[in-house]
Amino acid sequence: MRLLSPRELADALGVSESSLKRWVDAGKITAARTEGGHRKIALPEAMRFIRESGAPLARPELLGMGDFAPNARSPRDEDGFRHYLLEGDAGGARRWLVERYLAGYTVAELCDGPVKNAMHRIGELWAHDAEGIFIEHRATDTCLQALAHLRSTFEPAPRVPIAIGGGPEDDPYIVPSFMAAMVVAAAGLRTVNLGPDTPVSAFERALAHHSPALVWVSASAQVPAARAKELVRWLVSLPPPITVVIGGRRGSDLVSGHPRIQRLETMAELARLASTIER
Repeated sequence: MRLLSPRELADALGVSESSLKRWVDAGKITAARTEGGHRKIALPEAMRFIRESGAPLARPELLGMGDFAPNARSPRDEDGFRHYLLEGDAGGARRWLVERYLAGYTVAELCDGPVKNAMHRIGELWAHDAEGIFIEHRATDTCLQALAHLRSTFEPAPRVPIAIGGGPEDDPYIVPSFMAAMVVAAAGLRTVNLGPDTPVSAFERALAHHSPALVWVSASAQVPAARAKELVRWLVSLPPPITVVIGGRRGSDLVSGHPRIQRLETMAELARLASTIER
């Protein structure tokens, strides 16, 4: 986790170091002290302060956000994000997400809204546009770059519970499970995202290695009946302390009324659930 000195954060915000230290002393910003007595501010804490206070960024590059342009006027509606994905403009997509995150939107709100809607509409192009598959694949990579950039600005503490998850075997969609991992991490858990097309054997090995408090499955494509039964059989066998959730547009195909598995419809629901996991 990146740690900032008061001077670095002050320069990023365009304020004096003495003002920054006063905010720390007043409890507006949480800082730790090194063995030598120097204040250090974790990057996620700096981002929290910026989001909640509305403080403008004068030098975003000092926080590792060189793509963020304080005076840029990127499109405000959701079509702006979709435009950047259609053009393969990773810088624009990163900037668009960071602007809204710093304005107070949660990761779950961004995933449930502009990201999901943009990817859904772009995914329909293959039926109407000869270049649809190419555009969709490029947009997916652009979207992942933008999400990963935002993900890098927050990092859970090293000793909090861990969550593992991924997509079922034969499910090729990469973005949904990536978003789930982001949302869970933003809620304060460490995450291991196994990604799309994950066989039960890989879930089992991850479980043995990490001893998670939460397991998620993001099902976006129809899974063959035999594989679905194998996955559900494994999920319902997990010991009760582990919270088990299934999401995605084909999640209902897997749940089949099993009380052991919680069916979630949105990333906001996942965020609320993850925030209840005991630290």
